[in-house]
Amino acid sequence: MERNSPTNTGGKGTGRPRKPDPSIYSQMRRKALETPLPNVPRDAVHQVLMDWHVGKGTVTVVAAADGSASVYLSSGGGFIGGSQKFREIRDAALHAVALATSLKFHFEWTETTPLPSLGDVTFYIVTAVDVRVSVAPEAKLRAGADALAALGGAMQRIVTEYRLRFPAKPSAWKAV
Repeated sequence: MERNSPTNTGGKGTGRPRKPDPSIYSQMRRKALETPLPNVPRDAVHQVLMDWHVGKGTVTVVAAADGSASVYLSSGGGFIGGSQKFREIRDAALHAVALATSLKFHFEWTETTPLPSLGDVTFYIVTAVDVRVSVAPEAKLRAGADALAALGGAMQRIVTEYRLRFPAKPSAWKAV
């Protein structure tokens, strides 16, 4: 379902904006948490997710071992597919997956994948075998005082790369 443009643009050449659908957020997030990638070893990191609160909603950034990267907004907007067109987005995703792999020991196995509490940032590592979670206080991440600060920065780099490549949709970026 990757596309080279924001998810809130018109479909199939209509040129008309599509109204964001908040139900898409939970569907896309759930798919990233539940779907292993083909051709990736079972116990390797397939996807990394970072969830955090912004404004009145939540943002989820996804980086995958195949180099794909997405940004989902709980408002129903978001960005997918940029890594197919822009090397910088792909490189940012691969860097985030490599960092997450090196930080696996900071994550615990989980059966549930709730959104973070206010003031926290939740990271998930997805393999074909399990899902692991780690929660960090947003203030400590911003200050670089948490073991996951580098991973948080790598995931934020994905957001930055999308912003640089899709600046024409500022309304979608208001919340991020």
